[in-house]
Amino acid sequence: MRQLFYCIVLLLIFSLATFLFPASFASTLIIEADLQRQFPEHEQMLLGQDPTFLALKRPYQTGFQKGTVVLVPDLYEHAASAKYINFLRVSLPELGWNTLSIMPPVINLFDPVSVDLYQKQVKQRTQSAINEAQQAPGAVLIIAQGTSAAIINQLYANQQLTEVSALIILGAYFPDVTLNNQQAQAIASHAIPTLDITSSLDNHFALSQLKQRQQLVDKLFKAIYRQRLITGSGYEADNQYWVLQEIYGWLTSIGL
Repeated sequence: MRQLFYCIVLLLIFSLATFLFPASFASTLIIEADLQRQFPEHEQMLLGQDPTFLALKRPYQTGFQKGTVVLVPDLYEHAASAKYINFLRVSLPELGWNTLSIMPPVINLFDPVSVDLYQKQVKQRTQSAINEAQQAPGAVLIIAQGTSAAIINQLYANQQLTEVSALIILGAYFPDVTLNNQQAQAIASHAIPTLDITSSLDNHFALSQLKQRQQLVDKLFKAIYRQRLITGSGYEADNQYWVLQEIYGWLTSIGL
């Protein structure tokens, strides 16, 4: 009976959202409603102002709190995305980290105006999550994925976000040749320790920049940078565990 009630509520939300809003925004409302149904209230929180957005939080599960990891999914993904994000969200607390996974903003078109608005919203949401993470003891890290990772990387190159102790980017790319070509320069320009992980099945925008990134990092003497190419998909359990071990080993090597 309870499942039937939730299904009816989701159907009503979907019908109303589809009528009132663009398709991508409507789908986001459905996803948020579904996440609110799936996860207990103590794992949910609203961040930001006008509008607020959903985040999923999970506390550390060890005797010592290392800090908080902010997880920023790729566009069209969500706070419990099956591609790396949810696995890291539930696994990192077992290694001493709080996790705070946020919903990415919505983008309808990839015209210049929409891209600019999307970048501003990623900045606002990430900064809100960093502010929340700073309320807990320990270091603050960011793990970002796809286009969100590329935007955050660029924001740090332009000194537009509060600095964190480390930045981990998963398959970072812009779906635009000109913007994507700026990624290598951005990574090499900021001083934040960076772990750059790409899957062999990521799109060509992500894979095309790997050599250039390493060359510019070496040329500009970026102090802490590691690049890893993972074979397979981010949806596969073995690869997700591999990425977790890469993250754990790298963080240990830099004192986190």
